[in-house]
Amino acid sequence: MTEEFRLRDLVGSVASFVVSILLSVLAFFITVFVVVQGADLANVAVEGDFVVLSAALIVAASIIAGGTWRNPVTE
Repeated sequence: MTEEFRLRDLVGSVASFVVSILLSVLAFFITVFVVVQGADLANVAVEGDFVVLSAALIVAASIIAGGTWRNPVTE
């Protein structure tokens, strides 16, 4: 009974990790699109390196901010 529960927890953790990675990649692509459109609206010529860097920083900051949230109900 205990081993089955641990296996279920492991599978749940792996599934949540995969979903988290997929959502992070999706957020990265959306952020790249937003950064490019914002640069076009501002009439700023940006290179691909800076677009990817800014999008990566924004996504990393949002992942860190989302990971530090604590649920007051479960604590």
